[in-house]
Amino acid sequence: MIIVILGFYVLYIGQSLLLPLVIAGTIAYLISILAHGISAIKIRGVGVPKALAMFVAICVILLGIGFIINLITVNIASVIRIAPEYQENLEALIFKSYKTFGVEEVPNLQEIINQIDLRDYLQNFGRTVRALVSSTGIIIVYLIFLLLEQRTFANKIRAMIADRKKQKDAFELIDKMRSDIRSYVAIKVLTSAATGLLSYVILNLVGVDFASFWAVLIFLLNFIPTIGSIIATAFPSLLTLVQFDTLGPFIVTISVLGAIQFCIGSLIEPKLMGNRLNLSPIVILLSLGLWGAIWGIPGMFLCVPITVIMMIVCSYFPGTRPIAVLLSGDGRIARSVPGEVIH
Repeated sequence: MIIVILGFYVLYIGQSLLLPLVIAGTIAYLISILAHGISAIKIRGVGVPKALAMFVAICVILLGIGFIINLITVNIASVIRIAPEYQENLEALIFKSYKTFGVEEVPNLQEIINQIDLRDYLQNFGRTVRALVSSTGIIIVYLIFLLLEQRTFANKIRAMIADRKKQKDAFELIDKMRSDIRSYVAIKVLTSAATGLLSYVILNLVGVDFASFWAVLIFLLNFIPTIGSIIATAFPSLLTLVQFDTLGPFIVTISVLGAIQFCIGSLIEPKLMGNRLNLSPIVILLSLGLWGAIWGIPGMFLCVPITVIMMIVCSYFPGTRPIAVLLSGDGRIARSVPGEVIH
């Protein structure tokens, strides 16, 4: 318990140093996954050289991240400017609803409304994005060294383990863990991107303001299971209530976005993930609160991928499998031996 408490305390006080390193590690892993996918493409039996695949992957990932950050920073300023107008419309809508149901005096409603400061929440999110952008230099430095470090990792394992058989076992185990983690990250990115793209099409057709901004936010929120999906559906749907005079856009938006979230999040993703995302709901809530308290908004987005990777790694060692079982939703986790499941 002392080690765990000290560990989280170090993570908290070392946020300015460790968070850029974790973000750089995440970007490096995304680059590695994309490079692995590009190098696997074969045209007439000829594959893409690894060096070229890595270069293309670096360009694609960095350009994609730059596009997302630019989209958020540009749109969030516009959203902040119009937020007071949305808040006034929300207040009018709430009072109108109570009046419709014959409630003349609404107890403590004004106090609740005063606590809902949309501009403050958006500015807080904007400050987080700007803080990450200001750390771009150190993130790039970390990223370069992490990418260079990948080439020497195998040599370090060979130097640590002299026995050839144990070396082979170690590399097989590392490859299996890497394959599981790579599959999880790749599937999660693809399903989240599909959800964000489909949501953008619907929001654009309905005519919701800042459709591209909400689509990017939906993409990011989908890395948080269940809670993220609910928030991703609720925010743009509620916006239609204060943007339009009729309930039609609200009904269409919440219905279609909810259907997209259900189909991708509850039907397609679990079939693709298998036991990789078999996290307990209470573990998701606790990790969300814990990493949010340690690293703020970035921690909330990173909490589930970090916890899933921890569960995958723990499932491959006999001494830590009980931890993986406790983190899982139903006690079923993937094991190092194909076809086996631990209950």
